[in-house]
Amino acid sequence: MFVTVRSLPCFFPSCAASPLSLRSIKSTPKSLCRVFTSTTSFAKLVDLSYVDYARSVFDQIVFPCDYCWNSTIRGYTNNGFPQASLCFYSKMHRDGVRPSNFTYPFVFKACSTLSLLKVGEQVHAHVVKFGFESDLYVNNSLIDMYCKCSRINSAHHVLNEMQEKDEVSWNSIMSGYVHGGEVEKARQLFEEMPVRRNVICWTSLINGYGKEGNLEQMLSVFLRMLVSDDNVKPNSATMVCLLSACSSVSNLTLGRWISVFIDVNAIPLNVILCTALVDMHSKCEDVEKARRLFDVMPCKNLVSWNAMITGYVQRGLLEEAIQLFYAMQTESVEPNEITMVNVLSACAGLGALELGREVHLYVGQSSLELNEILATALIDMYSKCGSIDDACLVFVKTTKKDVALWNAMIMGLAYHGNGKDSLAVFRQMERDKPNPNDITFIGVLSACNHSGLVEEGRAQFDKMVNKHGLSPKVEHYACMVDLLGRAGYLNEAMELIKGMVVPPDSIIWGALLSACRIHRDVELASEVGEMMLSSKDPYLGFCILLSNIYASAGKWKDVARVRRLVKEKGIKKPSGRSWTEIDGVVHSFLVEDTAHMQSDEIYETLHALVKHLKVEGYLPNFDFDFRHIDGM
Repeated sequence: MFVTVRSLPCFFPSCAASPLSLRSIKSTPKSLCRVFTSTTSFAKLVDLSYVDYARSVFDQIVFPCDYCWNSTIRGYTNNGFPQASLCFYSKMHRDGVRPSNFTYPFVFKACSTLSLLKVGEQVHAHVVKFGFESDLYVNNSLIDMYCKCSRINSAHHVLNEMQEKDEVSWNSIMSGYVHGGEVEKARQLFEEMPVRRNVICWTSLINGYGKEGNLEQMLSVFLRMLVSDDNVKPNSATMVCLLSACSSVSNLTLGRWISVFIDVNAIPLNVILCTALVDMHSKCEDVEKARRLFDVMPCKNLVSWNAMITGYVQRGLLEEAIQLFYAMQTESVEPNEITMVNVLSACAGLGALELGREVHLYVGQSSLELNEILATALIDMYSKCGSIDDACLVFVKTTKKDVALWNAMIMGLAYHGNGKDSLAVFRQMERDKPNPNDITFIGVLSACNHSGLVEEGRAQFDKMVNKHGLSPKVEHYACMVDLLGRAGYLNEAMELIKGMVVPPDSIIWGALLSACRIHRDVELASEVGEMMLSSKDPYLGFCILLSNIYASAGKWKDVARVRRLVKEKGIKKPSGRSWTEIDGVVHSFLVEDTAHMQSDEIYETLHALVKHLKVEGYLPNFDFDFRHIDGM
């Protein structure tokens, strides 16, 4: 590659003070000219992110200058190769090349990226050894490294020792305190700053309160920013922090106010801010608005697509999530782990086994690594779609297993009625030493419940509390109450509820009420029913269950009373929805649905099945006949 003499000072800062003439170039030895030419080519390659090729050019340079060394370190660090950056820094020392103040910021950045605190401390010693401890640029990068490696005290020590500080110094230490969850210390620094507080500083404090969920203080700081003497205006990053806080607590009112503020004040809408708006609306249950914003985004990235797909899945709009995934593929946007986990979750919710298998195949053919997170999503999908064998196969083939993966397998086997297999997996988990958590024991107790293993359930509940020190939650109590109730230990179930460390909810009482119906314990059912009916919003399903229990005992007045209460309170049951997959196409149905294009054929088939059942001797159960209820 040939270059003009004018371009040389751009790539050699040291040459800027004494530009080279054409005559001096001609008088230079050919080997040294090759050095200049290769170095210039090398610098351009680094700027274009061709790091591997740049390294091969570097190796051919006879006498590389410190700029070449620093450019290589910078190239490795900025292009996602921090380990290579540190190795090259080590080579620099071995070759006897003295680092400069331009070397260390990118070395410290590589250390923070890899969270290598010990290496960072060693490089800090090099800074002192070579006399750069007074360099502002080096010290700022050192503060940033210590903060990102969660060594905030060391970062503060560096700040205190600095003879010269600027806005970056204070911003870095404040961000470190916010990152470590010490927002009040960040606030104290904020109030004591001797330099003008810029937008980064204000945004950092706003972000700290937002991450805590303290929207009142967050909004107070934001409003103070607007009228402060610092004369700063919020930017896109500020608005992203505000929107993220609203998303985390699903505060749609404040989120809409911020959205209007963005419009009125003409805050520049980049892809990050647009994505934050989509995410906020979808998480705050305004998915239609989120989709409208998504559709008009001038430029979408992978995070934008993931935000919209995630919003659909979280709101239960699973078909829409799948359709958007297909649209994403037509736009040639390469999905990542987050995308696939959400799509697999949608397949699990729809019971779409064939579609789930297609997604599994897609993962295998793509560049995505089948790590613990994706494997967990696959196990969950196969379990919920009824293919427990495929779930087991994924589990066995996954070499590195975390707690979530073990939990998914334990729960999958439990829900398929394979209680003993589920407990066997749990025992293997205990041998492999990952500490079980409360979700693990939900699966274990569910396994005991589905298989009627009463003694085992009692033992596991005791182990959870006394051996692993876990505090039982409502879900654990619900499993135990259901297990004891089904087995006929109604009084023990009632005593367990009375001794709960958390208030019982409708699920707990519903489990006990269902057991009363199975064992026809009308007296206990009446006691439980009265407590449920006295609540503010009784669940319709449990009201009907209680009236059925009264009906089976011939207590028609109590039946009428319950039904009358249902009418008075206006309790309604939401329409049920079901899905079925045929030839890879998912069909959705509502109760008494006639909107499906083949609804006539479906109802004809249903009537034919009912008729066939009657011919085979099916008799309807009239235990809960309500014909004797007056006025019903």
